[in-house]
Amino acid sequence: MQTTAPRVAGREPRTGLMRHLELPAEVLFIGVLVSIASLPLVTSLAAAGAGATLLREMTETERTPTVRRFGALLVESLRQPTALLAPTAAVAVAGLDLLALAAGVPGGRVVGVLTALALIFVVLVGLRSAARWRPGTAWRAALSGAAESVARDWKGSLMLVGAVVVLGVVAFEVPAFTVILPGLLVLAAVAVEGRSPK
Repeated sequence: MQTTAPRVAGREPRTGLMRHLELPAEVLFIGVLVSIASLPLVTSLAAAGAGATLLREMTETERTPTVRRFGALLVESLRQPTALLAPTAAVAVAGLDLLALAAGVPGGRVVGVLTALALIFVVLVGLRSAARWRPGTAWRAALSGAAESVARDWKGSLMLVGAVVVLGVVAFEVPAFTVILPGLLVLAAVAVEGRSPK
């Protein structure tokens, strides 16, 4: 006698091949949403946080990701000024450093190395804080916890650096894939935060 899987709210139960096809499609869909919402750059942290929440809902409760849900999460995330101020400060500092390098300031190589290390740290903190953010969570707390975990969970940080490098190569080789890469980075961050010691 054949039994049917219990129905989860918002999703028809799927098994076999359909379920295996659904997961990658939903991850790619979230990637596109995060990419579009990140276009102004200053909204990238909020977009990543909304995307991470969608991914967790999809894997933990099998909730189907929708544009409406993503929009609601994005709006809630953007209500906190820190969600806009943190990316703005990072972009401003990076821009000033690059201008200084282009102008040929003394010690340019040292400045270049320090700038690269600082940008890596900023990207890691941004990804890990986005993976930690949930509706009702303060961005300051998420950023603070993420900054501490970058060094404490150095293995997870190396995994994220590897993900950034691999996806950077993919973007260079196949620029058409760039639109889904932010979602894949968010997926990597959620996976790392899910296994990292708290």
